[in-house]
Amino acid sequence: MKNIDMIVMDMDGTLLTSQQKILPYTKEILMHLQKQGVALVLASGRDVSSLEYYGKQLDMDQYPQSGYIVLNGLEIYNSKKECLHREQRLKRDDLMILNEIAQTSCFDMIIFFETCLYIFDYGHTGIMEEHFIDRERHMVHDIYEIPEHLFSTIKKVAFVQSETMMSEKIPILQKQMSSRFSICRVEKDWVEINPVHASKGQALLKLTQIKNISLDNVVAFGNGENDIDMLKIAGTGIAMDNSFDTVKEVADAICEDNEHDGIGKYLEGEIKC
Repeated sequence: MKNIDMIVMDMDGTLLTSQQKILPYTKEILMHLQKQGVALVLASGRDVSSLEYYGKQLDMDQYPQSGYIVLNGLEIYNSKKECLHREQRLKRDDLMILNEIAQTSCFDMIIFFETCLYIFDYGHTGIMEEHFIDRERHMVHDIYEIPEHLFSTIKKVAFVQSETMMSEKIPILQKQMSSRFSICRVEKDWVEINPVHASKGQALLKLTQIKNISLDNVVAFGNGENDIDMLKIAGTGIAMDNSFDTVKEVADAICEDNEHDGIGKYLEGEIKC
């Protein structure tokens, strides 16, 4: 059996199904391993409150070794939601640059703040009608409509547009802005932007140092471009079968997709070998 001390999992497209569920079989395997002393870490672009909802389903709050990597690596929390590490977030000047990019590229832009979000309909994708019905949200046409006090509470920025336009434009932006931003495709039509120094991989490195766990004994699962450096840094990086090709290329192995217990089946195979 492989010596596993920590299992790190992306959420959307990885641990969660399209219905935002953890499948019962995978849940059973994960909870069994956690009882055996293996740390479970949920790593996502979501904030800690959103991840805690799923952490409770896995009883993570009962295990001090488990925890959360949130906002694509900007913050790290233990299983009790106590912050262990925090990176510098995007600033007002960054938003001005991203706003110009979104306008000229015809991307819808979503700015996530602590208490609300602002949507810029530059790409006319209809994102307002499809998402965020349970959050305070504002459709605006000018970045100067955002109250000044909110700029100190930025969580992340997302661009939304068709898969075809994303495939054409995002690789160019990734090269042009590589010194300032981490620009990653999370879904075919969805890109998330963070400061260049923040990533799930760097957060995983910091967390293993805090927990005194060897990276060799870490297994990480992911499917999006924001998971790539996490899969590279972990001792074993596993791409879901529904991953981007760029993610599969860096992975040590590929497991079944998120709709068919990919994580649970891979881990059971490691337990039995």
